[in-house]
Amino acid sequence: MEVVKQNVRVTADRKVLIELPQTALPNQTAEVIVLFESAAPGADRLAEIDAAMSDPLFLADLDEIREDFRHLDAEEVGR
Repeated sequence: MEVVKQNVRVTADRKVLIELPQTALPNQTAEVIVLFESAAPGADRLAEIDAAMSDPLFLADLDEIREDFRHLDAEEVGR
C-alpha cells in the first residue's frame, strides 16, 4: 500500500483532482480520504441555533429541562 499526500484546491463545483504515481494501475481501486476546514466555522452554527429556536421538538426539550430544574432552583432560593 502506498500513501499519497497532496494539498489541492477545491473547484467552484466542489471537486478535487489528485495525481497518482505511475505505480497506481488503471481501474485499480483506491481509498480516498479528504480533510478540509469548514468554510465558516461559526456561521453555520449560528444558523443552526436560530433554526432551533423555532423547532417544536427543541423547544419542548427546553421546557422539560426547565421543569426538571424548577424544584432545584426553588430550593436554592430558599437557602
